[in-house]
Amino acid sequence: MSADFWSSIAAAHRVDDEDGASHGVLTPDPLESEPESDEDDRADGVFAPQFVQTTGVHQYMRTCRALGVIPVQQFISMLERDVVSLKHRGVGAVGGQAIFECLRHNQHIQSLDMEDNQLGLNVDVDAQAKPGSRGGLDPLCDAIRENSVLTNLDLSYNNLAARGCAAIAEAFEHNSSINELSLRGNNVGDFGAAALAAAVGKGKLAKLDVSDNGISELGGEALGKLIANAAGPLKQADFSWNALRLTGCLHVAEGLKTSGLVRLNLAWNGMGERGAEAVGGALKENHALQFLDISSNRIGEEGANHIAVGLRENQTLRSLQLNGNPIGDKGAIVLIDAVGHNCSVRDLGLQDCLTKKGGVGIFDTLNPTGGYSLNLSEEYEKAVLNKLIELDKMDEASNIPNFLNVCLNSKAVEFGEGGDMKTWPIPETGVLTFDYVCGKKVPKEARPLRDEVFQSFMRELSNPALSESTKLLMLRTAATTHFYTAEQVRNLVRLIEYKHRVDAVIMLFRRMVDPTNFAARVYDLLKPSEATMLRTRLGPALTPMLPEADQTATVFLTEEAADGVEAQLPHQA
Repeated sequence: MSADFWSSIAAAHRVDDEDGASHGVLTPDPLESEPESDEDDRADGVFAPQFVQTTGVHQYMRTCRALGVIPVQQFISMLERDVVSLKHRGVGAVGGQAIFECLRHNQHIQSLDMEDNQLGLNVDVDAQAKPGSRGGLDPLCDAIRENSVLTNLDLSYNNLAARGCAAIAEAFEHNSSINELSLRGNNVGDFGAAALAAAVGKGKLAKLDVSDNGISELGGEALGKLIANAAGPLKQADFSWNALRLTGCLHVAEGLKTSGLVRLNLAWNGMGERGAEAVGGALKENHALQFLDISSNRIGEEGANHIAVGLRENQTLRSLQLNGNPIGDKGAIVLIDAVGHNCSVRDLGLQDCLTKKGGVGIFDTLNPTGGYSLNLSEEYEKAVLNKLIELDKMDEASNIPNFLNVCLNSKAVEFGEGGDMKTWPIPETGVLTFDYVCGKKVPKEARPLRDEVFQSFMRELSNPALSESTKLLMLRTAATTHFYTAEQVRNLVRLIEYKHRVDAVIMLFRRMVDPTNFAARVYDLLKPSEATMLRTRLGPALTPMLPEADQTATVFLTEEAADGVEAQLPHQA
């Protein structure tokens, strides 16, 4: 490329001074191709002296010219910024050498995102032998060693492979400023994971992402040792989408017992039941972890039971994600019961966990209000009914009927004079459907979900890819740990399809901290047919919260009406 080409590149990124001051925003000058000031004013006739001294622009331009690559104009325009993103730019291995050569001298960039730029050793190998090339990842490693300003580096999906990761790991032993590093999707394997774990243990890294890297059991051992020693800087680790399997997860769980990690992601690693048992054991002893994701790990009911045991003794975990595990209804209920007693968890993820269609779904003893369909020939589902009857006996002080609209095989149940569920002889078989309304009100000390957390939940719930059953499941699980204002309930209900909105209101009915606002903010949202159904299913518990015009007698289902309404009664979810 000719000298005129390089002159035009430089002239397109001149920095204009105002009142003699240098500025960090580079702006093209469409009217002039030559600089106004002379060599005394600008060190190279194009860039302001201060810009040259603090950005490494000269090193970048010289390296690009020596390697025969075109400078990234967007990069030049951001050299004085704190945050620079060059993701998906196709920079390549040689172009990356010029960028990291510049980074050795740059005094501004604190966060650099180089995701998906093919920086690895196996990309554009021939170009590395050209005159002036320093070869491979040397400039990147030198930048890591020498730059003391950069704090966040994202190298995701760059084909670094094991040898590239090992080189970066060695460089990290000499770096004391970078505290966040992402090597996601680089196929680093067990060798790269071991090299990186050894290096991170000596550095200042606070956040490490090695997800989607083909790390198996051997690498899991290294990662387990890494987090076991993470009592200092390292607080967040993402090991998801690897192949740790049982053996690797056992090592990680062992390290977790004494780890100082605050967040750990182990999703999609195939830990299975024994791995879940090890994680449950780690939760008993860990005193730091606040977020744990073990989604899609082939964890069943047995594993859920072990995790529940660990939860009952853990006092720090705030969020537990188990999405995509076939734990079933029983496993979900055991976990919810553990969360509700002596546990700090406030966010329990159970999406795609219920393998049983229909049936009891999720049952929460602390928030049992909802619709039920129980197969009395199933021992477990009959046990749920007995538990609800126990709750009914404990709820005498509320002076409201807890069981409403009771039907056996689609026919209304007649209890007789003075009879109720507590005196009714439960049949051995048949499908029992009913609504249960808890008389226990929200505790005075309950606080609604913080606005920023609520907005995040709203964004998740509004995902168009979610089915209505999944949305209802999310609401039910969220209602096991959170309370809401009536306004928040209104916003949540509006995200549910018309035919399921009553179900959503019932799930959240006993989780509102300001029930006096229920009529104006929630009930007023419903259409007449929905309001009628809500009054039928909540009965006298709803009456005090309604406008006088709607405080009508509760309508209980008759045998004739039962056939038409039974299908609308939701499974507890």
